[in-house]
Amino acid sequence: ADACDGAHVAVQEARAAAARAGAGADAADDAAIVAHYADKEFEYGFASTCKMVLPASELKGKKILDVCCRRGKGVFKLSSMTGNGGSVVGVDWSATHLTEARDRMERAWRDSGLARNNMEFRAAYPEDLIAAGIGTSTMDVVYVNSVNTLFFDIARALREFGRVLKPGGLFVFETVFADRERDEDVVAAARELGNCIQAAHTRQENEAWLAAAGFGEATVVESYAVEANRGFKPGSTVDVVPGDEDVRYEAVSLYVSKL
Repeated sequence: ADACDGAHVAVQEARAAAARAGAGADAADDAAIVAHYADKEFEYGFASTCKMVLPASELKGKKILDVCCRRGKGVFKLSSMTGNGGSVVGVDWSATHLTEARDRMERAWRDSGLARNNMEFRAAYPEDLIAAGIGTSTMDVVYVNSVNTLFFDIARALREFGRVLKPGGLFVFETVFADRERDEDVVAAARELGNCIQAAHTRQENEAWLAAAGFGEATVVESYAVEANRGFKPGSTVDVVPGDEDVRYEAVSLYVSKL
């Protein structure tokens, strides 16, 4: 199964690279994306925490995309909430995660009492959802869980989410805000560690990226303070980069509509 997934990823990457080359994109950028995500699964840090503050009443019958779905836990929850009339696609770059998600998929939809399987898992990077066959204006909802600060290119990924959402579609965005502008050397080092909290930027920077991607004003539906070394469960910690100990961080759940 791992070999099949690996081949699938390679094929999708080749197709995406060809499509972008035709559009005049820089092949070196494609290689940089592949290199950035190689051997990264962002586990056992805060990026593995799954709050999923969801507008349940708005998800029924919707077509939903879960970006960086890992082993599928979020997709299974979204599958139950959208029900028989909707569908969920989970995308991730990890062949290991996708294999495990697919192995658990049938039990998940049956445990939810659904009449049929309404989910699937595909290989793609956040910046390149075309590789997973996600068309323009095809999704009602996009969900991303606390990992965007570690993306290769945050602004580009947000533009992709805007591309695949239908006009008026909902972006459910869990992320982290820093209370001041950052030392980019510290941010870069935190990204290499996989520390999604210490890699955060300010609310203003995030709002600017969202606006450039075609989104409206964000509504904060939940927020709470987090420490830079917070891990994936209470009492667990992760490594941090020295140099900005005075920065404060806030985990937030946002609802943002595509204009």
